[in-house]
Amino acid sequence: MPKFFHILFIIVICLYDFATLKTIDLGWDFGNNTIYVSGLKKFEFSKKFGSITEKGYWYSINEFCAAEHGGTHFDAPYHFFQQGLKVSEIDVSRLYAKGALIDLTFESQQLGRNSRLRVKHLEEWETRNGPFENGTVLLVKFGRSKYWTNRSLYFDLEGETLNFPGFSNEAAKWIVDSKKFYGVGLDTPSVDPGNTTDFSVHQLLAKNSLYNLENVKLLEELPEKGFTLIVAPMKIEDGTGAPLRLFAVLPDVK
Repeated sequence: MPKFFHILFIIVICLYDFATLKTIDLGWDFGNNTIYVSGLKKFEFSKKFGSITEKGYWYSINEFCAAEHGGTHFDAPYHFFQQGLKVSEIDVSRLYAKGALIDLTFESQQLGRNSRLRVKHLEEWETRNGPFENGTVLLVKFGRSKYWTNRSLYFDLEGETLNFPGFSNEAAKWIVDSKKFYGVGLDTPSVDPGNTTDFSVHQLLAKNSLYNLENVKLLEELPEKGFTLIVAPMKIEDGTGAPLRLFAVLPDVK
């Protein structure tokens, strides 16, 4: 769809009666407890200021510093592909997407760190819902958000070895070959399993211009389809990734 019609559609949505819509925030707060992989700069306020001025009004301003890839964040293709787009180069039309969800919470409870998104899950989703639509962002729920406040459990650590679930290579290839997707997201720190040594899923998705949404907060119930995702990364020039605001918009069924 031409960019003009994407923008027009967004304007129409904004003018729509929002009493009929429900918006769910799918991002974690950034602060002292935000989770990062070892070796990355954690979020911190490098300067905080707040005071009543001489004229009697309140004025506050902070400065912060953080790595691009921590908390709920956006991976640009450039993160794992030298010729890939950087954050600020992603066309806005690809940041307003049809949402789809595959819930692997029960399977993840059974398989633990060995849980993977597999081709059968994608095919089973289509059996239930029909083909994925063009312009989709796929969210995969492994049930990991409940561990967010516990770094050791969230990463499933053995020493400093990470062991959380992720996508299989075969599922990533199926997604790429379908040509239906703008990107993918999940409730773990990475689309690759935690114990990866080659980040092959990252490489494959990046080379095919898909973006990743990682550490998505998936605590509230979402349907398998029928919702819209608003993907709003900080527009960092030359960014390999960025802190992310992510919203799901769906009918408010009462």
